[in-house]
Amino acid sequence: MLPTPETAFEKQHHFNPDVIKSKNIKRITYDIIDKKDFEVAVENNTTESYDFDNTGKLIRYYYTIVVKTIEREIIIPARYKGKRKIKSEEKKIVSFNIYDTVSTSYFFSGNNLILKRYFDGINYYESRYYSYNNKNQLIKELRYKETNNSKDKSVFILANQLLLSEDSFQYQTFSSKQLKCIYFNSENRPYKEVITNYDSIGRKKIEYENYIAASWIKQEHSYEYFKNCLVMAKFIGNANNDIELKITYEYNTLNNELYSEKHFKNNLLVKEISYITDSNNGLLNSFIIRDPINKTIRIIKLKYEFYSL
Repeated sequence: MLPTPETAFEKQHHFNPDVIKSKNIKRITYDIIDKKDFEVAVENNTTESYDFDNTGKLIRYYYTIVVKTIEREIIIPARYKGKRKIKSEEKKIVSFNIYDTVSTSYFFSGNNLILKRYFDGINYYESRYYSYNNKNQLIKELRYKETNNSKDKSVFILANQLLLSEDSFQYQTFSSKQLKCIYFNSENRPYKEVITNYDSIGRKKIEYENYIAASWIKQEHSYEYFKNCLVMAKFIGNANNDIELKITYEYNTLNNELYSEKHFKNNLLVKEISYITDSNNGLLNSFIIRDPINKTIRIIKLKYEFYSL
């Protein structure tokens, strides 16, 4: 895993692209087991997968969800021993889950993400198109609702597009350690300003967000590092109620591998993750997510597929 300021608060897991490339990994699939305290572990029959290109970039992330549960009545025939009935006919209600696959696909030009397409697994597609300046700074984001002209869900043939929003971005560099970004909406009106402060080697230290139409809203991200590793990410905001989110990361001091992280909400521990690495190949073998409030554990084992040499 590779925690970064950009991905710290995302639900999706992020892998180190250098490791993915060096190990020639094509796909990682999660084998998921859920367990409540004092109860038997249960396989939930859902999957989560990550596909990578041969440079280590994520090109597709997808997972299954239960969209419908169907109940049916079945009849268990009577049982006989010879001509003697030993068990009468029974009626039983059984449940069947219907699954769909939610996916996000990623398309790159060089190292820049130029398109991210989300599919809800049924019939809704939403795409975001990105444009950059000559400094590789994001300058425009177009968000469209799209329709697929293919009957095969695994194939996307673009039919129609409906523009949902258009954002553009302008930058002001105050120094090598401070950058200001102004956000503009589809009417070319500014609605947000973000000032980012960097440390002496170019890492994000703190970001201040200010909203023009609602100047009372203040949001702030801050980050701390030890050597080359992110060890703390914090968010403070007041858009709804006052909230503080914080994640702390711990690493193996010998090889800088991530081995645990803790998630806090208003100083209350809400999630703890422990990572287990395979000593034979150095790859992440499994990790355990502990929810201390709901008293549950999710055990995730990783399965790898590799590009042929």
